[in-house]
Amino acid sequence: MKRKVYFIWFLVALGVIYVFIKNWVSIKSILSPFFVSMLLAYLLHPFVRYFNSKGFSMTFSILIVFFMVTAALLIFSYYVLPILIGELLSFVKILPEYIKELNLILNSFKFLYLSNLPPDIEKVIEKNINLLTKEITSFVDAFFKSTIGVLKGFAELIIIPILTFYFLKDKGMFLKELENLVPPAHKERFFIILFKVDKILSKYLRAQLYLSIFVGIFTGLGLGIIKVRYAFLLGVISGILNIIPYIGPILSIVPAVAIGLMDSIFKGLWALGICLFIQQVENMFITPRVMGDSVGLHPVTVIFVLILGEEFFGVWGLLFSVPVAAILKEVFTEIFLDK
Repeated sequence: MKRKVYFIWFLVALGVIYVFIKNWVSIKSILSPFFVSMLLAYLLHPFVRYFNSKGFSMTFSILIVFFMVTAALLIFSYYVLPILIGELLSFVKILPEYIKELNLILNSFKFLYLSNLPPDIEKVIEKNINLLTKEITSFVDAFFKSTIGVLKGFAELIIIPILTFYFLKDKGMFLKELENLVPPAHKERFFIILFKVDKILSKYLRAQLYLSIFVGIFTGLGLGIIKVRYAFLLGVISGILNIIPYIGPILSIVPAVAIGLMDSIFKGLWALGICLFIQQVENMFITPRVMGDSVGLHPVTVIFVLILGEEFFGVWGLLFSVPVAAILKEVFTEIFLDK
């Protein structure tokens, strides 16, 4: 009987997920501030808990953490942001030249290596080269459209600190309300699942944040040492892309190597070597210490849910499809497979 009830709830959950996906665009615009605020509250909660354990009131603990975050943002804005904006503007200015140079390289490759191939194979390769050029242009266009969209929504960000404050301050009240919604017979199992979900999220999100900071800093420093142009910007891009498991680190190598190759083949190879070295250090020494087996998913499963997440939810899907899949796995295991 219990299995039937769980199965019905499972079907209801699938129905909710289906409606959520179908109306994602509308739902995203409404829920984005709440989702970002909940994420920030989740990341900041350990710091608030620390100050609260030292005898400060919850409200004062939150204000201390907010002050620390504000100070960090001001330091970032004063020292780091101008460099980042300067490199970004310089890159935007020179980007048409890079695209033109890339086209020349592709045309040279076509002339030197494709002319001796059978006509059918030559056409297929030429078609894919043209497609690659279009994809690069499309990506750049989409990037700037997204940036403009973020700037347009800047006014909405004012509400996020307010929501974050209340999510931190009234966490106990929200949990109590949630507990009241759960039937008494299922409370124990519900909180076992909630504990597992919290464990997955805390390990995954915080670990990904620390790893991305590590990769971003050392990639920027490494590329700066060999004097690759836009090293700082490339470091930031590497750090952001590193959040995406498996696929992100590979994608982060491409711009660094491409810009290095624009100067010389040796600089491109050095850039490739530095990026690979940093990722190997991360995978061998850093990742096992800060993350461990936080999601318990096979790499094939991870890549599949990343593709699925990107298809339905775009960037948000890339960032959060892996922990969501891990949570669904734990919930399914707890309900249907545990004796």
